[in-house]
Amino acid sequence: MNKEIVERPDSQLGFLLTQVSFLKQRIIHTALKELDITYIQFIILAGTLELSEGGKIATQQDLSRERRLDKAMVSNVVKTLIKKGMMVRNIHPVDKRAYTLLLTGTGKEAAVKGKKIALEVDQRFFANINQEELFKTLVILLQNEGGNDE
Repeated sequence: MNKEIVERPDSQLGFLLTQVSFLKQRIIHTALKELDITYIQFIILAGTLELSEGGKIATQQDLSRERRLDKAMVSNVVKTLIKKGMMVRNIHPVDKRAYTLLLTGTGKEAAVKGKKIALEVDQRFFANINQEELFKTLVILLQNEGGNDE
């Protein structure tokens, strides 16, 4: 490969992937403004909604692991969502070191509406590419994590 090409950021896959991710985040963030939530707040709300389906107990640790999010960041975002009246956090009934997460009516409404908005954004954003092939590629790339639990 030509060294000059490798040194240019806009010709590097990692740089382009990061730029696409930032673009997608800006678009979804703008779309979620009507709900008064950020993209990361939406991810936490939607994750809590999904993890607590069927009466299951959702914990911060489960959410961090399932959504591949930094534990400290999840804690900070949860605190913000609590202040907004969208979420309640309690000590786990069995594991006193863990926190359970529950959505309030407002939080559940934001999660449900946010999921609809996110789906619409995804449909537009990925409309002109082979989504099945991209999905397969992204799944493969996520396997490069190497067992890192953080």
